[in-house]
Amino acid sequence: YLLREMRLEGGAFAAAQDADSEGGEGAFFVWTPEQIEELLTPAEAHAVSLHFGVTPEGNFEGATIPYIALPLDAVAQQLGGDPVPLIEAARVKLYAARSRRPAPARDDKVIAAWNGLAIAAFADAGRILGRDDYLDAARSAAHLVLQTMVIDGRLHRTGRHLGQLDDHADMCHGLLQLYDATFEPEWLEAARGLAARMVELFADESGSGFLYAGSDAEVLLAPTRDLEDHPTPAGNSQAAWVLLRLAALTGETEFETRAIAALDLVGGDLVRFPHAFGTALVAIDHVAHDRREVAVVGPRDDPRTISLLDAARAEGGPGTTLAWGDPTNPSFAAHVPLLAGRTLVAGEPAAYVCRQFACQAPVTTPEALTAFLT
Repeated sequence: YLLREMRLEGGAFAAAQDADSEGGEGAFFVWTPEQIEELLTPAEAHAVSLHFGVTPEGNFEGATIPYIALPLDAVAQQLGGDPVPLIEAARVKLYAARSRRPAPARDDKVIAAWNGLAIAAFADAGRILGRDDYLDAARSAAHLVLQTMVIDGRLHRTGRHLGQLDDHADMCHGLLQLYDATFEPEWLEAARGLAARMVELFADESGSGFLYAGSDAEVLLAPTRDLEDHPTPAGNSQAAWVLLRLAALTGETEFETRAIAALDLVGGDLVRFPHAFGTALVAIDHVAHDRREVAVVGPRDDPRTISLLDAARAEGGPGTTLAWGDPTNPSFAAHVPLLAGRTLVAGEPAAYVCRQFACQAPVTTPEALTAFLT
């Protein structure tokens, strides 16, 4: 959906799509049984109605917003056969019919914070699902934001407005996830620079977390804070989370000190209603675990390097930070301090398990790395 409907020229993502279109709110997206039956064969209509929950009463003003009402295996039991060919054929017909409807308008503003979240999602999905197109989408969006929305060293929220705390924190998050997915050092370097600017502009001078507006913005009657998660992460919590990860990759202790102060700021409220502080809990979970850094060195296309990376991801757990570099490249550690001084072992790829940059002896097999991490 994001790639098809919301991606703009240049690779960034538009802010929103209207709910209303000709015919009323949701008209572009909803279906009735009669519309389904008119377009599909009886077998296709039955399979689609079961899988996507299309009913006469509907779930939105007498029509149905399709959702996964029954998983495919349950649909197969009711039909007595494989529903996938029926549903896939139906999807093509339904999409073609929907494309002829008046489409809702799109808000083409590029918002830095929301693009940061989209970059993170595409980076994660690209790595986990093995989708290079998703990684390319993340790269394109990151390039556009960094090249067009950082003006005179200052990130902007949109073309005209200065970036707020969440713009910096969410973009840092996206860049860090993109580094984790690709190990391309430019994303870590960009996140590091953006985080340093975030601390400079938004850190409370009293040392208590982060303010929402930057010190270079219009002076407000009273400073505001973004502490609770809503549809998007709270800026204060997201800032803490990215600073913790940056500290693990760079060894910059000030980042961790700032992160802990930001988490301390919400500690009391978090205990009373934790559902409003999911992002803070993710950051605290990282702090509470036995935190480790794993530095893997070796040619990226070497199966032995890949096996070490796979073992680190499989066994590392939420408290583990992972970096990779090829020591045959003389500048491989220039932007990733965690890799500094890590070498091959007797010419073989190696993994170093560290705690605050103090490392155990390197290992060269996934079995030995797994033993260290479990």
